[in-house]
Amino acid sequence: MHKDLHKLIDKLVNDCIIPTESEKTRLNDIAYNIKERIANLISNNNEYSFVTDVVFGGSFAKGTWLKNKTDIDIFVKFDNQIDLKSFENYGKEIGLKSLKDFSPYLRFADHPYVEAFVESVKINVVPCFDVKYGDWKSAADRSPFHTTYVISNLDDYKKNQVRLLKKFLRSLGIYGAEISTKGFSGYVSEVLIIKFGSFLSTLDYFSNFSADKKVIAMDNVSVDREKLKFNSFLIMLDPIDSNRNLGTAISPLSVGTFILGSRMFLKNPTIDFFVDNKLGYIDQSLIGLLSSNILIIEAKFSFRAPDIIWGQLQKSINSISKFIEFYGFKILKKSCFTDEREHCVLAFLMESVIISKLHKRIGPDIFRENDVEKFIQSNSISKIKWLSYDTRINCILSRDFTDVRDYLKFVFKNKSHLIGIPNGLKSDFLSTAQIYTIDQQKNISEHVKHTIFELLYTDARLFS
Repeated sequence: MHKDLHKLIDKLVNDCIIPTESEKTRLNDIAYNIKERIANLISNNNEYSFVTDVVFGGSFAKGTWLKNKTDIDIFVKFDNQIDLKSFENYGKEIGLKSLKDFSPYLRFADHPYVEAFVESVKINVVPCFDVKYGDWKSAADRSPFHTTYVISNLDDYKKNQVRLLKKFLRSLGIYGAEISTKGFSGYVSEVLIIKFGSFLSTLDYFSNFSADKKVIAMDNVSVDREKLKFNSFLIMLDPIDSNRNLGTAISPLSVGTFILGSRMFLKNPTIDFFVDNKLGYIDQSLIGLLSSNILIIEAKFSFRAPDIIWGQLQKSINSISKFIEFYGFKILKKSCFTDEREHCVLAFLMESVIISKLHKRIGPDIFRENDVEKFIQSNSISKIKWLSYDTRINCILSRDFTDVRDYLKFVFKNKSHLIGIPNGLKSDFLSTAQIYTIDQQKNISEHVKHTIFELLYTDARLFS
């Protein structure tokens, strides 16, 4: 197995992850062309005299990008004396003007930046302050220091180990720090290889991950009690700023998937763990079997930045779930999806969309006199009340709704203020929302099909 494992790794390195020379040449041509556009815009406009430099960042600058999978990040450095409002406004203006021939649009992280596709390659033009080490004014200020750090700590062998790790994470669906994924970023992947030395050593660490091993820091960084108080499933200290926890953006689900994926790969290493598309398919008979249990809320929204709509959808599905379950329905699993343009879908796998007309409410024990009085008064409508053997007050109530579809339609129309749908999304969402179960629909949109796939999918690599 040891020999087979290394044979597989060598094959992946040689065949699947290293960019070809022609790809490198093409990306270099695109990158330097755009950088020159930015530099010319700045040099020809005296109003941009506060710009101190234009530099490459990200995987392109570090030489860790995957074959046929790369973005080009270009950082525009601003004099650190400029105020934050001007920083944001000029950052947007320079990005939009320099990329005007490529249909640019705004993206948002801690501050806005500009994105566009040039010959199918994603270009990000990101403003940052030109600061001394440690004097951070914006979240992007560390990025040039990240680039220098990674370049100085990765040789060609380790760069390919980073690529292996990225390919593995991408296959598991946990690569990327976007809010839609909450996974492992490119920089986190690079830091892990710098820390552990290789792809297999990194997998070995995570396959044995435990609560007392959840802090990852470089050997030259002291981990004091304050840093252990970071509130995240994984604590990973940024080598450039040990007060910054890289694990904050990584969800417990992503870490858990990485742990399970590492264990299963080391037990049964196959090339399947490096395939971009999810393995397997959803058996149509399974969808047919569960069609009456799959609740769909399908809606449209006015365009906004992808990270914003994903954040709003995740808040919405969590809030709606609590609302549904508080009424008495039981959700087994949930999933949300957006095409990031206008369509969004919330999907719930229900234990049942129909519940009993009657339900029991359990109150306080007999010794809590004031609470007993309040319980009796608040449930005065109940015709059946009794004292149980554990001396608690009980009553039977009748529900107004027994079908979750009818219940949600009523709430959306009459009590939408009680559901925690973010205000920026609420108007669009409530005015266009369609609520149904799969068995009610003859024609299912591709967006809904995608969401159902996520809802019912089992990764055979992890659960075989």
